[in-house]
Amino acid sequence: MDDDTLFDQLARLGVGKGAQHLSSKKRSAGPAIETLLSGEVVDSDRGSYFSYRETYDLAYRHGQHRLADLLAQDPAGPSLLARDERLAGIDVRQMAFVDTETTGLAGGTGTYAFLVGVGVFEQDRFVVHQFFMRDFDEEPAQLHALGALFDRLQAVISFNGKSFDMPLLETRFVMTRQLPRLTEAPHLDLLPAARRFWKYRLASCALSSLETAVLGVGRTQEDVPGWLIPSLYDRYVRTGDAREMPGIFYHNVQDILSLVTLTARMCALLAPSGEAEVETPGEDLYGLARLYQDLGWHDRAEATFVRAGRAARSAEVREMARRDLAYLLKRQERRAEALPWWQDLVEVEGAIYACEELAKHYEWHEVNLAQALLWTERAIDLVEGWPRSYKRRETLKELQHRHERLQRKLSLEAPAPDSTAESP
Repeated sequence: MDDDTLFDQLARLGVGKGAQHLSSKKRSAGPAIETLLSGEVVDSDRGSYFSYRETYDLAYRHGQHRLADLLAQDPAGPSLLARDERLAGIDVRQMAFVDTETTGLAGGTGTYAFLVGVGVFEQDRFVVHQFFMRDFDEEPAQLHALGALFDRLQAVISFNGKSFDMPLLETRFVMTRQLPRLTEAPHLDLLPAARRFWKYRLASCALSSLETAVLGVGRTQEDVPGWLIPSLYDRYVRTGDAREMPGIFYHNVQDILSLVTLTARMCALLAPSGEAEVETPGEDLYGLARLYQDLGWHDRAEATFVRAGRAARSAEVREMARRDLAYLLKRQERRAEALPWWQDLVEVEGAIYACEELAKHYEWHEVNLAQALLWTERAIDLVEGWPRSYKRRETLKELQHRHERLQRKLSLEAPAPDSTAESP
C-alpha cells in the first residue's frame, strides 16, 4: 500500500474533502442572518462564517439559579460528578459549555454542526459564542474560529456531548483537515449525572424535562423544538430566508445557560453543608443517597437513605431506600442495626430477600437456628402465594433447601435421650 493519505485516495475517487465542494441551490430572496441578528460576518483565509455573541451578567437568573451560583460551588464538584480527578484542578472559567445544532441526529460523516455554541466565564461576565455556517462551504472557517476558542480552554461541560457533540465535532475537524480540539480533555457530561439524580422521579431526563422539573426554566415563544431544527436549517440553506434562524440561536443559548445552572444545582447537592437537600423530593434523595454511597460518603448516604425511605411518594422507591440502607449497614458490619430495617421490609413489603437476610443473620451470626427457621418458613409462606411460574418454583426450591438444612442442624443440637433413666 502506498503512503497516500485517505484524503488523496478519496480525491482520486472524486470525493471532495470537507464541505468546500458543496454548493447551494439557487436561493430566493429573503432576509440574511446578518440583518436579523447583531453579529458579524467574519472573513478569513479559510473563508467566511457568521459570528454572534450574547453576554450575561453573573447575576443573571436562569430559572431558579443565577449564573454566579456555579462559581460559588466547591471546585471539586464537577470532578465528583464526572468521576474524573483531572477536573478538580481546573477552574470553571477554563471550561467550555458546549452545545451544537446539527443537520441530523444520527451523527456520522454526513452530519454537520451548522451552529456551535460555546459558553465561557470571562472576567465578570458569561459569554456565549456562536459559530454559524450560512452554507456548507463555510464549515472550514467556522471550525477554524471554534478551534481558536477551544485552544484557550481546558475542559468541556455538555449534555450528551460525550456521545454526540464532541465526537461529531472531532469528525468535522478531521473532514476539513483541521486538528481536533479538546478530544482528550476532561469532560463532564451532565446527562448520565442527571439520570443518577432524577431518574427515580422523572419519566424523562432530557434537558427540556430538567428545565421544567428541576431548574424552573420557562422558555419564551422564540424557542423552536429541537426535533424541528434540522429541517429548518435545510429550508434556510435552500431558500436563503433566515427568518427562522434566530429561534435556533435562542434555543442554543438557552441550552448553554441550562448547562451552567444544572451544573450549579448538581454541585450544590454534593456540597458538604447539604443545604440543597432540604426541599429535595424523596425520589431525588434516593438518587442522591446512591451517589453518596458510590463516593464513599457513608454517613451522608445513610442519613439520606433514611429520609428518602420516609419522603418518597413512590412505594417502590421507599422500599429501595430501606433495602439499600439495610445493605449499607450490613456491609459496615452493623448487622444489629440492619435487623429492624429487614423486619420492616418483610412486614410492610413482603420482601423475600429481607426474610433471607434475617435467616442468614440468625443462622450464621447470632446463631439462633430456631429464629432462622422461622424466617425461612415466613419466606416460604410468602412465595407460595405467588402465581405459578418458573421463578416461584426455583425460589421455593432454594428456600426448601435452606429449611431442610436448618432442620438437620436443629436436630443435631437437640439433647440425646438419657439411656440411664428408669422406665416408668
